Parts: sequence; C-alpha cells; structure tokens
Amino acid sequence: MRHIYYFVGSTLLVGATYALVGCDRAGSAPSVSSSTTEASVSGTVSIKGKPATKGEVTFDPSNSSRRDAGARTAPIGPDGSYKVVTLVGGNIVRVSTPETTKDSVLQFNETTLDVQSGENKLDIVLPKP
Repeated sequence: MRHIYYFVGSTLLVGATYALVGCDRAGSAPSVSSSTTEASVSGTVSIKGKPATKGEVTFDPSNSSRRDAGARTAPIGPDGSYKVVTLVGGNIVRVSTPETTKDSVLQFNETTLDVQSGENKLDIVLPKP
C-alpha cells in the first residue's frame, strides 16, 4: 500500500513541477492580446526528418485577456501539411501524432507563434534542432 502512496506522490510532484516551470516555450511566454481578429497559419510538420502523415496541430490563443478563446485544431495531411485559422497574437502550438505519443522526448513539443493578420507560415520540425 505504501508503494501506491509513493507513486501517487511522485506523480503529483512531477505534475506540479511541469505546471510551475512550464514546458519549452522558446524562452518566453506568448504575447498577450485581446484581439478577436482571425488569421490563417499553414505549414508542414516533420518528425525525425520525415513528413508527419497523420495527427493534428493545435493552436491555443487563450491568455489572461481572452480566457474563453478556444484552441483551434487542424489535421495533418498525408504530405505533412496543415492549415488552421486562429486568433491574431500569441498562440501556443502543440503537435500530436502517433510518433509523438509514443516518444517521451517528442510528447512535450510546445512552441509559440505570434500570429500576425493575414497569412502566416510555420513549419514545425521535431525534435527541435
């Protein structure tokens, strides 16, 4: 029974550490914008030098000024491409594919993008160089 308590305690400690420290966000938090203007982002996803062939890319524009802004998700095409419409300003970007769910190094793959009005391009390379 003691082992269960140690396991639960360790799991909570690791979760709290991630919550406090955060994942890699390129050294800075996304910009805080209250804009509700939308813009498009397109690009490709490659994993270990090859195009991702399935999965999804999620852009999360929520921040302290737009807490109710929902995440926007786009499917990854067979050629590794995606296209999504999201809110202008800082977005946290995450990739979920069969490869990322199986690889502990690739699971935490957040990056940020300051989306500008109009067309934006973001090619995602995992693992990060």
